[in-house]
Amino acid sequence: MTTNTLASSLCCYRGSSGIALSERKETSDKLAIAVLALVFFLSFLQFCFERSDVVRLIPVSALLAGATVVLLVRPRETVRAILTSAVRPTTVLTISVVCFPPLLSSLYRGSSYPILYALAMVVTLVAARILLSAVGIEGLLLSFFYATTVSILIVVGMTFSDLLTATGSKRYAPLYFEPNRISFFVASSIPTQLWFAARRRKKYVLLLSALCVFIILAASSRGSSAALVIGGAVAAALYVVRLIRQHSFGMSRKSLAGILALLFLLTGFAAIDEPAFETGGNYIWTKMELDSRDRGLHSGFTGRANGWLILLDVFEKTSWWSGNGYRSTDEDFGFPVDNGYLSTVYELGLLSTTIVVAKYLVIICWVSIIYVTTRSTRDTCLLTSVVTLVIFLANAFVLRVMFGCGDPVSLLALLWFVSSRQDACANQPPVISYSKPPRTRREC
Repeated sequence: MTTNTLASSLCCYRGSSGIALSERKETSDKLAIAVLALVFFLSFLQFCFERSDVVRLIPVSALLAGATVVLLVRPRETVRAILTSAVRPTTVLTISVVCFPPLLSSLYRGSSYPILYALAMVVTLVAARILLSAVGIEGLLLSFFYATTVSILIVVGMTFSDLLTATGSKRYAPLYFEPNRISFFVASSIPTQLWFAARRRKKYVLLLSALCVFIILAASSRGSSAALVIGGAVAAALYVVRLIRQHSFGMSRKSLAGILALLFLLTGFAAIDEPAFETGGNYIWTKMELDSRDRGLHSGFTGRANGWLILLDVFEKTSWWSGNGYRSTDEDFGFPVDNGYLSTVYELGLLSTTIVVAKYLVIICWVSIIYVTTRSTRDTCLLTSVVTLVIFLANAFVLRVMFGCGDPVSLLALLWFVSSRQDACANQPPVISYSKPPRTRREC
């Protein structure tokens, strides 16, 4: 065998092994996204059943098992990088500072549930960091979109008659969902639906977004409605700032003509059929019960304000710095504390809550700055991440959601909590490209 033949053989071998490694990584990327989508799916559909301890543990167990499977099937080189990101000093320090004080407080509770929940939170955060390193930000949004889309269609399909009935005075509360809970889920899924429709150019996905808006209206959820408005306002503000920053105000004639035609049609319809607009406004006002004594504008946030004041009065007499243990508000109060910020301060303590909220705000700043200052194909991915997190934080004002693993949106927030600036800047796995690259032919 000549030297040239030997060199050609080695080149062929390395090329073939490189292609095999790339294909294996692509397969493992798809598996990671499928695993995370399954976790979101199980977390969503757990509300279709009475939520016992076993039902609550199913999504967490799936998350842990999925992270283990991903580590087993991925190439050795990427596993090393994933584990390195999981044990990064900043990640370990953040998880420890946030989880350790309420973990100690949970040890002194009368029941074992707080300590079990505390341990589940630590495991969830570690597994979330592993899966986030495997799928990236775009894979995270893609898995959340697939899971919520299938879940929403299943829930609506099972309770379609209830949804139609809820167009009247009845509020839509399918199966074991609460009206505000189902609205929270569908409102948080709308940004990923719009992202997917724009990225894949699948306009029919917008019908799902319209269905979600209809669900929010049928459930008469003012919190999710306000959160959507706030999220939309943030998206519009970031988009305008980005245009100003990059001096890109160009608009095609086709787009300009379409906008002008839409405005003309809306103006003409409003002028011709003014009673229809008035009737629609009155229906929304009545459906949202804005004049109701129990849920109206002057009801103290649907009676929540009284509970908040009670918690604040008791708060000074408790372990306000280190917290009173996970989910201690369920045991210490005879009413639901429908405020994620207050309940988290009571359960986790002021120190941990400050770190959690600060981390969420830092993530919003990170991603917003990257979106405004750069120009790439991942722009809509960054904007979607910001809007979804804003909707989550806005809903936390009237729901007990902030730092937990009990629902799909809170789980999505935990994945952002363990993220870093490198995750927002890093190139995503090739699985997110929607066409498989052609294999190159190598000759020996």
